[in-house]
Amino acid sequence: MPIETPTKTCKKSIKYPPGTAVCIDCGPPKHPCPQDVVLNCCTGAGLNPIPVSSATPPELPVSLVCAALDTTCLCKPVVSVEFNCIVNTDLFAFAEILLTFQLKKSCDNGQDVVCGSWTMRRDNNFVINNDSFRFAFCDTTPCLGCCTYAVELISADLPQGFVILGIHAPTIKTVAAEACADRKADCFHVVSPCAHCKPKRPCPQGVIFNCCTGASIQNTSVCPAVPRSLVSVSIDTTCLCKPLVVLDFGVVIAATVPPGIPVPIALVFQVKKSCVNGQEIDCGTWSFLTATNTTLTTSDSFRFTFCDCSPCPACCTYCVELVSCITSEATPFAGNFSINAPMASVLAVDTCPQPLSL
Repeated sequence: MPIETPTKTCKKSIKYPPGTAVCIDCGPPKHPCPQDVVLNCCTGAGLNPIPVSSATPPELPVSLVCAALDTTCLCKPVVSVEFNCIVNTDLFAFAEILLTFQLKKSCDNGQDVVCGSWTMRRDNNFVINNDSFRFAFCDTTPCLGCCTYAVELISADLPQGFVILGIHAPTIKTVAAEACADRKADCFHVVSPCAHCKPKRPCPQGVIFNCCTGASIQNTSVCPAVPRSLVSVSIDTTCLCKPLVVLDFGVVIAATVPPGIPVPIALVFQVKKSCVNGQEIDCGTWSFLTATNTTLTTSDSFRFTFCDCSPCPACCTYCVELVSCITSEATPFAGNFSINAPMASVLAVDTCPQPLSL
């Protein structure tokens, strides 16, 4: 009986020049199809630190930040709205404040719609007086047209004595994607049944995206040496005119303390940017406080958004660093904590209303 010779199915590997991108033919697109995206991001003036009390509250509502979004050229759009800010307070012992933020939407018809409200509680339980606050809202029934999403401070429950209240770097990010359900799988050969429209600004934009996960800090009982780089991500906006860059950072912070010793930990994160000229630019800082109850183990997700509205077209690297780590001065820290899976994503769109002339 003849012996069959095995057939070679592997071809010799091809050596590509260094830096050459090798594309893989994955066949026809599958559902969901690539979506048109409209994005806008804005940072407001906020509220300068002022003395307030229950007898002399601030004049409310206080407009913090707004961003306009034009979904005229999208079919059945879904809009995501994310807000974050730094709340600065200087409280006396046993004092606390409750701040209520409201998101409103105003479209072409001029009618204001309240999308929801979110409350932040702050008390004087630690040495740091800066807290990050954020919320997210998904608008699944937006009007086709130009809408403005605005965040206001509408309520402040204050103690009797004077406290200092400030709201810094209020940032709102709005993203709209097309959710038209009538497209077929082969997106490149089927004309969308969505109605044509006369483009307004901003039109659906091309997107450049990158993300990266950094190294965790595991089960330490002491604050690490700072500054310490957690994650960095690069993006090349050379081919964009007037780019808008949005950085999102997320991390999970876990702490374990002995029973009956609720010791909080304060962490301060900083964003730095460096471009082709090598000069580092400080983009801002964000603070986080661990929970202060008697739970043995707490785990909290911490996120913030930075809106870089005036970058130069270039290849830039955004780095998130841990720049401060503080434990309670009154009670020595006897547990351990971790900073897990720090992740940064960066997204850039072109805000130029007209294409560049070649």
